[in-house]
Amino acid sequence: MNACIVIILISFMSCESDQGAQTLWVNSAKVDCVGVGPMQCFQIKSSENEDWTNLYQEISGFDFEPGYIYKLQVVIDTLDKSTLPADKSYLEYRLLEVLSKERDPFLSLHDIWVVTDISGLETGVAGSGPRPYLEIDIRSMSIMGSDGCNQYKAKIESLSENKIRFGPIMGTKKACLHMSIPNSYNAALAKVSYFKREGLSLEFYNENNVKLLTFKKVD
Repeated sequence: MNACIVIILISFMSCESDQGAQTLWVNSAKVDCVGVGPMQCFQIKSSENEDWTNLYQEISGFDFEPGYIYKLQVVIDTLDKSTLPADKSYLEYRLLEVLSKERDPFLSLHDIWVVTDISGLETGVAGSGPRPYLEIDIRSMSIMGSDGCNQYKAKIESLSENKIRFGPIMGTKKACLHMSIPNSYNAALAKVSYFKREGLSLEFYNENNVKLLTFKKVD
């Protein structure tokens, strides 16, 4: 009789540990964020069609390897607020199971690209000055490079399927002798909404699917 009671209690406790389990996707790289201070956050979502959002804490039991997109089953425990420091979340994420681990398809963008064409620029990009280039860092979700005159950088605010959107582009402000290429490049980069990658070529398009920029991968 006692043995039966023990078995029933163990079964009940096992069911309780899985109560509230939910599926969570984790992006392939942590991003810079600000909580109590500067830190790095997971990017998570609860369905494949959602945008990524920041998670300002760790996932207990989760061994994260950059470069892979994870599908997890987790439990979110609610902690007693009265026992916690003011800067600690009362929610605790706990891993139950890794459902899948797949290499991030966007890592093919993680490279340095030199511009070969700027749509609407009649003189072409083979001018006397250096060509604009773009360095995409998927792990930090950021870009940097040169417009042929000034250095620039920006965050990648969103990246999904064939869509890409940059945050405000910050750069140096020096004036060069020939500014037609830098000005045209910067204007085009600010309008990017979509991308297409084929082999060593990368193309950016605006929201109306009009091609803006063409790049070639640097060897």
